[in-house]
Amino acid sequence: MKKTKVFILALFAAIPATLYGQSKEYLVEDANQYFKSGRYWDAFFLYRDIAKTPDYQGNYEIENQIKNSSRAMYLWKKTEDFRVIKKYDLAKQNLSELIRINPYDPNRGQLPRITLEQASELHKMAWKQRTYEATNEMLAKAISLYHLAMTEGLKDESVQTLIRQAESSMEKSGIQVKQPTSYGINNNTGPQPERTRSVEIIKN
Repeated sequence: MKKTKVFILALFAAIPATLYGQSKEYLVEDANQYFKSGRYWDAFFLYRDIAKTPDYQGNYEIENQIKNSSRAMYLWKKTEDFRVIKKYDLAKQNLSELIRINPYDPNRGQLPRITLEQASELHKMAWKQRTYEATNEMLAKAISLYHLAMTEGLKDESVQTLIRQAESSMEKSGIQVKQPTSYGINNNTGPQPERTRSVEIIKN
């Protein structure tokens, strides 16, 4: 029995110290992967545990990632909260900051979706205005936001339809809309020259 214990102790003593170092490096890699994938809660606690180990005490990068993980959780929560109460600019502001902290955040695709929601809300509110001028002004803003959503990366044919509907409504009330929408969204097969478009109301 004593020989067995001595053998086990000798075996552990023979294990290179680098293996322990590699194990800690794997933990850092895991924490980084949690962070990139948006698992900020898991990343926060793993970074915090790593910071307690002798090799990483006072490590700037680990300490910074602890702060980033905490901040990311806060920003995503605020994004959701503002989105629910339809404060879209504030929701986008928080999400944009989150994406700056973590460009790989899985919710980065929600940015153009929030813009689309804002445009749709303005489109609906346009019909509740008391004057044609107010209605058309709101429709023009909605059109600008629809285009912004596409610029931000939204690929959805229905957006083009919504733009045409808004432009048609403006034209029926006697407003001429310069440069009507006539191009597709998903039909491009290769790199295309950058196109910009603005809605201009021409008063007769």
